[in-house]
Amino acid sequence: MLPFVDTRFRTDPSRRILLGHSYGALLALQILFTESELFSGYALGSPSIWFDQRHVLKMEADYAARRTDLEADVFVYIGEFEGLGPTPLHTTGPDMVADVAALETALRSRAYPGLTLRSEVLNGEDHLSVAPRGFTRALFALLPAR
Repeated sequence: MLPFVDTRFRTDPSRRILLGHSYGALLALQILFTESELFSGYALGSPSIWFDQRHVLKMEADYAARRTDLEADVFVYIGEFEGLGPTPLHTTGPDMVADVAALETALRSRAYPGLTLRSEVLNGEDHLSVAPRGFTRALFALLPAR
């Protein structure tokens, strides 16, 4: 599919970004841990790490057992209210803020030389409202002006 896009549009394969939100970010994580070379950057918005008993964290551990580097620029964003908390705005479901923190801790512990990892918890945002603000933050981080 990527060669098809490259032949029909003005692209720069060295700046190929995969942006996903929720289950789309879960898919992006799966690609990161199986075929990371497909994209130079990954924008992961509110990734559904909780899905299938947090299987994607096992994928990360399996990747780390096989490889010593992960060459990727990764930006993860999550809304403040996607975590457990005292207000009715906070989630009563899976603590997605804690899941993002667990992912970040795991990736940082690997000390991959080729990995750039940034994450932000965006205040005042929930699973749906965070997307526009998060997309913008991710694109500015992953595709800085030249």
